[in-house]
Amino acid sequence: MNEQQALRVHNTDTNVEASHFTQTQKEVRSGIFAKGRRDGSGWGLVLAGFDGELRPVMLTDGAVVGTTSKDAPIDGKGIAGEHVRVNVRADGCYVEDLGAPQGTYVNGVRARRIGLSHGDVVRLGETLGIFVERDLSTYAGPSMRTGTLVHGPRQRKDWIDPILELVKNGSCVCIEGAPGTGKRTMAKLAAAVREGVGDIVTVDGSGEAKPVVPAGVRPMTWVVLHADRLPRPQQLEIAHAVGRTNGVAVIATVSQPLDRAVGDGKLAPWFASLFSGKRVTITPLEHRREDIPAIVRDIADRRGIALERITPELLDALVRAGWPGGIPQLEATLVAAADATEATSPIEPSAVVSTLARANRTKPSLPPAADPALARARLEDALARANGSVASAARSLGMSRQAIYREAERLGLDIARRKFSRS
Repeated sequence: MNEQQALRVHNTDTNVEASHFTQTQKEVRSGIFAKGRRDGSGWGLVLAGFDGELRPVMLTDGAVVGTTSKDAPIDGKGIAGEHVRVNVRADGCYVEDLGAPQGTYVNGVRARRIGLSHGDVVRLGETLGIFVERDLSTYAGPSMRTGTLVHGPRQRKDWIDPILELVKNGSCVCIEGAPGTGKRTMAKLAAAVREGVGDIVTVDGSGEAKPVVPAGVRPMTWVVLHADRLPRPQQLEIAHAVGRTNGVAVIATVSQPLDRAVGDGKLAPWFASLFSGKRVTITPLEHRREDIPAIVRDIADRRGIALERITPELLDALVRAGWPGGIPQLEATLVAAADATEATSPIEPSAVVSTLARANRTKPSLPPAADPALARARLEDALARANGSVASAARSLGMSRQAIYREAERLGLDIARRKFSRS
């Protein structure tokens, strides 16, 4: 990686705009309308489980997914011979359940026919898959460990290798990311690469006490944690120390984009200029959902939680949830649920549902109005699962009751009669 290439290294799947990296994901240009590619870099499902292997399954329009399928064969407990059919329409990709006994779930909702968006969690039987709309082949491979970080091959390529390469070349680097994504760990791993160059000094701006910059020291590597919380005088001392010695590198972490920190006055412009635009963004946990099963297994192994206790439904709930607190929040949630359940009993989703945050992704709750058949099927399914209760169906679809009634009238559904017949 040369100087020009390093000027702006970032993850192309993550929107690092303003609100601490977790509110919205950068729009992914869909590849579902492109012709199939032999190199596997198209679109489809990334299967993820406790075995740590990420297995892409390429999909095409009209493909049938199942254990006996020739289009997209998938083996797993609870998967039918022909489980779902994939359809590509003008407004996106849809899957249709083909009567599988254990059903098809998308983002926790059992569906007969439903549209998919990039990052949606699809459960077939007991097998979880993440729907991706492009670059499917980049997800393939075993989950791995870098220090204490558990991640897949895509994360290695997107931010781990770029950070380490910049530091090996003697460059300063700013690591951006939301809380709990591994910024501190990554900064220390990067600093370890320079142990042979000279001394390393770490300054942490997150402590309650005033951070102290050692006087008179001339380390070759500065690790500045939470640099956007470091007072200006300490920023100035570090900048002066760097200017007095050639070959010094600064590895800093910030909890917001570097330019935003400068604009908000949390970082001095002359301190930010040390990085010459070399900044790498760590992907938020909810935008790397394919890694969560391996992370959950790592947590379970460390905390003595038997994997048999983690049901497919629980894992589904953990994978599709939002994690503004990152991996520490995920670990605390899982451990608390395990402690609240008998040691020999499975941990059900009900043990964590009250603590889970909804992922910060905005998308329609109903299929497009251009296809009334899809909208009708979705609404009928929601009402059936709610036993005719409009309020319950509205909650599951993220709609108001008035919107449910308007949609039912548009589609010609008699909600009152349906509810009466079930009572």
